Amino acid sequence: MEIEKMDIETKIKNFIDYAREVCLQSLLLADNIKVDLKSQDNLYEVERIDNEVISKYENIYLLLDETTLLDIYKKDEKVFEKIEETIKKMAEDNKIKDEHIKSQIKKRKELKGNSGSEVVERFFKYKIKELKKIKGDLIQKINKVLDKEEKLNLDLSNAIQEVEQMEIIEKLQPVRAEFRSLSLQFDKYQKELKETENKLSKKWYYEIYGTTDKEILLEAYNTK
Repeated sequence: MEIEKMDIETKIKNFIDYAREVCLQSLLLADNIKVDLKSQDNLYEVERIDNEVISKYENIYLLLDETTLLDIYKKDEKVFEKIEETIKKMAEDNKIKDEHIKSQIKKRKELKGNSGSEVVERFFKYKIKELKKIKGDLIQKINKVLDKEEKLNLDLSNAIQEVEQMEIIEKLQPVRAEFRSLSLQFDKYQKELKETENKLSKKWYYEIYGTTDKEILLEAYNTK
């Protein structure tokens, strides 16, 4: 019984190694296609790739957890076999050969702890931290501007003379312009933060670099 359990666990582990590489290679190919389509301003196809291809691959990739798959296998082996078939079809659809997958699995294991994956993951975490700090600073600035605007609006409502009203309106214009500028900056950094958090949570955005030596990745980055 123990041997049988060990065999199942080994099978699951081996499958995860294989399936992970198939998913990562497929996601990388899809992402490259998306980048190319973006450069052509083909936004319809970009959206289609995102929704119909990348999203599907991501969901499968995030399913590749040993405990989850072991549970699926124990409950219904046929469901597990369907997952195996899905991975096989993904490899076929993207013309990914078994030899390449095996070499990538080997390389990933050899580079564990010293791959570009760890570098990019740390970068995402650092970027999130910095973006949150920038957001916090912007919120403080926005609040100060809003306080200024509120005070000027109050002064305007209390002003009786037209000349006084015009003076306050003139003061309001740059304050409102500053608010618009800060709001645009906030939206920009908020979007960037959301995108980076998404990349970190989806994992594949940094795990695709797990077969690249971190020194090679850093060298390539520094020469840009």
